[in-house]
Amino acid sequence: MALENRRLLFSLAHPDDESFGYAGTLARYTSQDVDVHLICATNGDVGTVSEELMEGFPSVAALRLWELACAARTLDLSKVHTFGYRDSGMQGSPDNEHPNALAAQDIDEVTRRVTHVIRQVRPQVVVTFDPDGGYGHPDHVAIHHATVRAFHAAGDATRYPEQLEAGLAPYQPQKLYYGTFSRKLMRFLVNIMPLFGADPTRMGRNKDMNYKEIVKNEWPIHARIGVGDYQDVVQQAWDCHASQQFTGGGLLTRVVSHILRSDDTYMRAHPPANGKLRESDLFEGVVFQETEVD
Repeated sequence: MALENRRLLFSLAHPDDESFGYAGTLARYTSQDVDVHLICATNGDVGTVSEELMEGFPSVAALRLWELACAARTLDLSKVHTFGYRDSGMQGSPDNEHPNALAAQDIDEVTRRVTHVIRQVRPQVVVTFDPDGGYGHPDHVAIHHATVRAFHAAGDATRYPEQLEAGLAPYQPQKLYYGTFSRKLMRFLVNIMPLFGADPTRMGRNKDMNYKEIVKNEWPIHARIGVGDYQDVVQQAWDCHASQQFTGGGLLTRVVSHILRSDDTYMRAHPPANGKLRESDLFEGVVFQETEVD
């Protein structure tokens, strides 16, 4: 007999979400021999890509999935589960209405697919975006809602019975986290950005991110994962996504990026947590079942 292996599932939207948002956490746990899986719900079709980077690739989606495979190898992920939906673009864009866009899908169908992965991988811990999707991206919000529903559906034998007939037994993960961050620093930045000639309502690579909207909501932080020792791997994962690199923003952006990369922060959605909870390990409190070893 031996203790069951630790298994961790991140359920995200785009190629690059795993690297730009969570690479430190992923690198930390894979270095500890945790079985780490990733859902990438879209192919990143709508991402802006420099023409010179498209050489040898038939489409933006092909390039971005190739970059994702590079990052997955760098981070030593066990498997990437791709759903193949179309990138929905930023909030309010015509891409939101494309019939293949993630944001346009029936939420129950996306939930079914996330449930399938949960029952297949059997992770003790599941992580997705916070309810705002970090910065309001429709795809982030869509996969958040589908993942929350799937987290609870996976252990229910009455949900998606065709999966049970195919040999996937019900399985209930023990913990659900939302990746989030404190908006306090960002509120300060929003106030001083005009002094540096920056418009906080038109930020990011495509000038389509409104920082004033991002700081309106705040989600509690219950877990702080130290990732300072993994910054070399984080940078290598970032480098895999060359097509999505944003080098603008000047010194202020670089300083903030350095601060945010020292820790990854999470809200614990299940089991519900009080405001005083402080965890340093996503597996804290997980009960491991003894399993037979072949």
